[in-house]
Amino acid sequence: MARVIVVGAGLAGLASAVRLAKLGHQVTLCERDERLGGVLGRIEADGFCWDAGAASTTLPAALRDLFRKSGRPIESLVQLEPVAEPRRHMFADGSVLDLPIADRGEQLQAWTELADAKVARQWTALVDGYGETWQILRKTSLEPPLKDQLPLSAIRTLRPWQSLERVAQRRLDDERARAVLRHFAAQSGSDAKLTPGYVGVWSYLERTFGRWTIAGGFGALADALAQRARERKIDVRTGAEVVAVGTSQGSVTGVRLADGTELAADIVVSDIDPRELYEHLVDDPAAKKVRKQVHSTHQAQAAYVVHLGLEDPVPSLPFETVLHGTPTAVVRTGGQAPAGHQAWSVLVHGYPTDDVLDLLVARGLHVRDKVVSRQTSPSWWAGVAWEGYRTARRRAANVSPIKGLYCVGAGAHPGSGVPATTLGAAIVADAVGKA
Repeated sequence: MARVIVVGAGLAGLASAVRLAKLGHQVTLCERDERLGGVLGRIEADGFCWDAGAASTTLPAALRDLFRKSGRPIESLVQLEPVAEPRRHMFADGSVLDLPIADRGEQLQAWTELADAKVARQWTALVDGYGETWQILRKTSLEPPLKDQLPLSAIRTLRPWQSLERVAQRRLDDERARAVLRHFAAQSGSDAKLTPGYVGVWSYLERTFGRWTIAGGFGALADALAQRARERKIDVRTGAEVVAVGTSQGSVTGVRLADGTELAADIVVSDIDPRELYEHLVDDPAAKKVRKQVHSTHQAQAAYVVHLGLEDPVPSLPFETVLHGTPTAVVRTGGQAPAGHQAWSVLVHGYPTDDVLDLLVARGLHVRDKVVSRQTSPSWWAGVAWEGYRTARRRAANVSPIKGLYCVGAGAHPGSGVPATTLGAAIVADAVGKA
């Protein structure tokens, strides 16, 4: 049985903690804030409740596996629910596309009705082609640690040097279809010109596995993982900021908290910004190379999020609406509201130069006089921005060169978002193994 300290209680930290505890290790979870979950939080005000960060996910199997490998199935604590409504895309030319999420035939029809059969075939063929991409990424990058060298056949299929923007320009004739594809870069805070084309695989994953939310909002997922931590007898410490990771001869020895407390450990799992970890918390010669590596990365741009409590009547929108333009904005309607009201969250991707309400009005959503509550989500660590395909190897590896030190979360392999951070925790648990 190893003494494990997990630094940071975001989704990846919580997932790592409960998995490792189930494997028989003695786990202590240190979180500097007073609540667990990181961006899996809630904003509550004036009778409204909104998800502070994530509100849905694809690859529900990743969450199901997390709960199954740490105890009882996820359904014993929260209910995963499919997002049945199409995602709405509102374009600068005034046209609107309601694109079904999980149905190939319905997507084909939707594009045919918006544009023509040629555009519909182009989109469908592009998404179909990402099926092979998914199998390669799953086997080489998402389920195992990132391999040092991919097979030449995999490289030829992935074409990592080809950007998402290049794919859009070469494979899609309709500018609106290109905008929909670019959105898979924008939602992760990156530029499509610097994002590898294979990131468009998320279009295939949504169409194949659907998109899922949680009854009561994604904040309920943080509550469920906190309960699982209690079930697994994890020592959870809030208000406990880790300011140093101790090492000796290339191995971890423990951590030091801001109040001076020293905690011994055989294993430390970090769910914080790897740049902070390697530049300020770890002082060991073995970290020199990886310190330089992560320092060359830059933070992805977190969405600016404003939560609106609105009095009916307001425009009827599906679960998610993308307002294409500069900047791109996304309206989510899945919040909880008093009777006769609606709870919207507006995520602005890019640098907002106008007030959010001005932006909504300019895009045709006239709700300024309906606002009865307005709140803002705190900024969060959004992971690493794509700056070409080499970014994948500049992220922190899950297994550190320092023995006993592991990295998970948005800044580590395999990247940001609910599925990726959950898969990263699984990789670490497998690497550590049973007690």
